[in-house]
Amino acid sequence: MPMALRNVLFFCVLIVSSSVSGKDSIDVAIIETLPVNIVTESRIAFEAELQRLMPDKDIHFRVYNAEGSVEQADALLSDMLAESTPDLVVSLATLATRAVLNNDELLPVPKLFMVVSEPVTEGIVSTFGATSERNITGESHVVNTKVKLDILDGVLEASQSGKPFKIALLHSTYPSSFNAANALLARQAAYKNIEFIPIKTPYIAKEAGLEVMKEDIISLLNSQETTLDGYWLSAGPLIETPNLIADIKKQTGLLPLFAESVSAVQEGALIGIVSQPKDIGVSAANKAERILALGSSRTIPIEQIEHFTVAVNVTTAIKLQLPIPSNYLKLSEQHVYQ
Repeated sequence: MPMALRNVLFFCVLIVSSSVSGKDSIDVAIIETLPVNIVTESRIAFEAELQRLMPDKDIHFRVYNAEGSVEQADALLSDMLAESTPDLVVSLATLATRAVLNNDELLPVPKLFMVVSEPVTEGIVSTFGATSERNITGESHVVNTKVKLDILDGVLEASQSGKPFKIALLHSTYPSSFNAANALLARQAAYKNIEFIPIKTPYIAKEAGLEVMKEDIISLLNSQETTLDGYWLSAGPLIETPNLIADIKKQTGLLPLFAESVSAVQEGALIGIVSQPKDIGVSAANKAERILALGSSRTIPIEQIEHFTVAVNVTTAIKLQLPIPSNYLKLSEQHVYQ
């Protein structure tokens, strides 16, 4: 279909929809890095909450998936702009956000990111609490590195082993995973109970790449000469790999001591502290409502999300002979698994 005809049809659909509903139309373009659980579930929660917050508007969502590739994200953004300029562009995860951030044609368009762990390291903003010059805002969905290390160190301290736990730090070269791992390594010297052994695999785009990265991680773990006490699953696509924890356990005998996912704790990780996808989506929708009212993202500071969930797995604690402090169990509330 010729591009001109596509544009005419697109606007006709919006006009007809608006006239039938009697509501003003809002066009929201959403570009996802990869359709892993945290991205998909956050987007669904975002769409539902934005519609709830703005019942007097007819919101049209255009969703694009970059399949884990910055290049594909760039191409999708070109296609999107060829159709029409949206009222708001929402990017999910780091690679899609990187493409959105660097697209000069999008400078006049308000932008919002979600599921980006390190916006400061990515150069989106100079520091939390500041605004971006690129007409973009959003929230980091991960908890502060020090808080995560404090929590794990508190559990390990209760074991009274008298020596540091050797923990494989599993991560890929995907930006959020790589940056999170470096942040952990930079702070580990302050924790006498933690000794990280970095285990890194090259990031491979698309869903098929998850399985390849999993097999490489398992091979690297099996080749380690150091006796490991467990591992840490950092943020990024790797943690979304199906059966990752079960397959690592089967082939190496190791269990995760910390994972940045509640589902990973359900599957056997000792402890985790993360934002749930629903909380990420709801928080982003509140920002989106404000952005659409202002017509700009320029004055809204970039922050860290305030709502986090602590989860523990008592079965893993028993297997590893690691007593969970009572205050951690209290913090976990409805997220104690066995």
